[in-house]
Amino acid sequence: MLPDASSPPTMPTGTRLVREVLASSFLARDVEISILLPPGALAARPEYPVLYLNDGQDLERLHFQATLDKLYAAHAVHPFVVVALHANEQRVQEYGTAAYADFNGRGSLAGAYSRFLLEELLPFAQARYQASANPAHAVMAGFSLSGLSAFDVVWHHPEAFERAGVFSGSFWWRHRAVGAGYTPADRIMHGLVQARPPHPRHRFWLQIGTLDERNDRNDNGVIDSLEDCLDLIDALIMGGMDVNQAIRYVQVEGGHHHPDTWGRVMPDFLTWAFGQDGSTAALPAPLPVVRLHLDPTLVPAIVPPTAPAAATAPPVVLAPPVGAMLPPAVSLISHLYTPVMPISRPADGDFLHYAGSYINLVPEGTDPREALRTQTQAIQELFSGLTEEQAEKSYAPGKWSLKEMLLHQIDSERVFGYRAMRFGRGDSQDLPGFDQDEYVAFSGANSRSVASLLSEYEATRAATLALFNSFTDEQLDRRGTANGGPNTVRALLFIVPGHELHHLNIIRERYLPIL
Repeated sequence: MLPDASSPPTMPTGTRLVREVLASSFLARDVEISILLPPGALAARPEYPVLYLNDGQDLERLHFQATLDKLYAAHAVHPFVVVALHANEQRVQEYGTAAYADFNGRGSLAGAYSRFLLEELLPFAQARYQASANPAHAVMAGFSLSGLSAFDVVWHHPEAFERAGVFSGSFWWRHRAVGAGYTPADRIMHGLVQARPPHPRHRFWLQIGTLDERNDRNDNGVIDSLEDCLDLIDALIMGGMDVNQAIRYVQVEGGHHHPDTWGRVMPDFLTWAFGQDGSTAALPAPLPVVRLHLDPTLVPAIVPPTAPAAATAPPVVLAPPVGAMLPPAVSLISHLYTPVMPISRPADGDFLHYAGSYINLVPEGTDPREALRTQTQAIQELFSGLTEEQAEKSYAPGKWSLKEMLLHQIDSERVFGYRAMRFGRGDSQDLPGFDQDEYVAFSGANSRSVASLLSEYEATRAATLALFNSFTDEQLDRRGTANGGPNTVRALLFIVPGHELHHLNIIRERYLPIL
C-alpha cells in the first residue's frame, strides 16, 4: 500500500514493482497482477490516477518500467499507479467485446472479464493501492486483442473509465469470416460504436503501425488494421466526437504489430494520459486523420522523455470534414492481392501422398490465397504475445522451439514457392527434397528475436502471394517433379497454407498449454 501523508519525504528512486495475485470468481482463475507505484517522494497522496493495463505480462518486453522512470525523472507525468493484468492461455477468450464473441467463438469470456474488472479489480486497487475511483482519473489500455478489450470496456462503462489507449487494436473483430459473406458491417466494435453516441467525456488514444500486417481485404492499398482504425474514428466523429479534442491518432511509419513498436511509442501515450501541462503541450501533433494518406513526412517524431519542452506546440492539422475531397490513395501492396479467378482444388496425381494431409487442411470452398492472407494475422497475434523465453520453449525434449518452428515455416514456404516458380515457368526437371531437421539445426533461430523472425515471415508471405497471384489457370496446372514425386503449381498453392495450418494446430495443441 502507498504510504500515507505523514510519511517523511524521500528522494525519488524510481517506480516500485509489486506482485499480486487476485482470485477471480468471474474468471474462475487466479489473476497475476504487476503493480507499479510512483517514486517514493511522490507517493504521499490520498489517491492516485490509475492506468489499468491489459497484457501486463509484457511489461518487460515493452521496457515499460524504464520508460516510466525516465518520464518521472523528466517531470513529464503526474504520479499515477499502474495495475498491469497478466493474461494466460485463455487470452483469446477473455479479451474481445463483451456483447458478442467473434465468428470463430473467440471472446466467449469477454463479458466475464468485464465483470472481473468492474466488480473485483477496481475495488481491490482502490482499497489497497489508493487508485482513484474517479472515472476521469482512470485509464485503460491494451495491445492488439487486449486493446480492443480496453476500448470495449471504456466505451460501455464511462462510469468507471473515461479514457482508453489502444495499441494496434484488433478492430477487425467480426461476426463473419472474410470469404463467408463478410461485409464491413460485420465488424463488431464499429457496430457497437454506431449504436450509441460517445460519452461527453470519452477520450481515446489510438495507434497503428503501417507494417502491422499485410492484409488488404478490399484491395484498396491500405492494410486492414489501419483502415479498421480509421473507420472506427469515422464512426466516433459521426457520433459527435471532436476529433481534435477527444481523439489522438498516432500512425507509426514502419511500425510493426509487436511490443518493440508499442514500447517506442509508450512515452507519447503516457504523456497524453498523465502528462503535466508543459509536457502535454510539447507533444507533436498526431498524424492528421486523413483517409488513405500515408505520407511518411507526417509521422510524429515521438518526443523522448528527456527532450526539452518545445517553446510552442506544433500546429494541429485539421481533419477534412466528412464528405470532403480526400487525397488519392497511396498504393502499398494492393498488387499482391489481386486474385484473377476462383481456385479449384488439385486432383489425385498432382502431389505426393504425404502432401494430401496438408491440402486437406484447407477447407472446401476456401481460396488458398485468402487463407494465406488471413493466416498472417493469426501468426502475428500468436507470436507477438510471446516473450523471447516463451518462444524458445519446446513442448518436449528434442522437439523444436516455437522460434525454430516459425523459421521452418518460412524456409518451407520458400522451397515450395521456388518449386512453383520453376514449374510455372515450364521447367519440369526433378528438384531435390530437403531435410527439415538439418535446416532447423543450422538455422540459428533461437538466437534471433521474435520481431526479426516475424519481419522475415511477412516479407516471405508477401513474395509468396505476389508469385501465386501472378499465375494464370493454365500455369497453375503445369507440373514437375520434386522430392521424387509429382507436383503441380496448383497443388503447391494449397500445400503452403495447409502446411502452416498443420503447424498452427500443433502450436495450439502442444505449445500453448505449457505456456
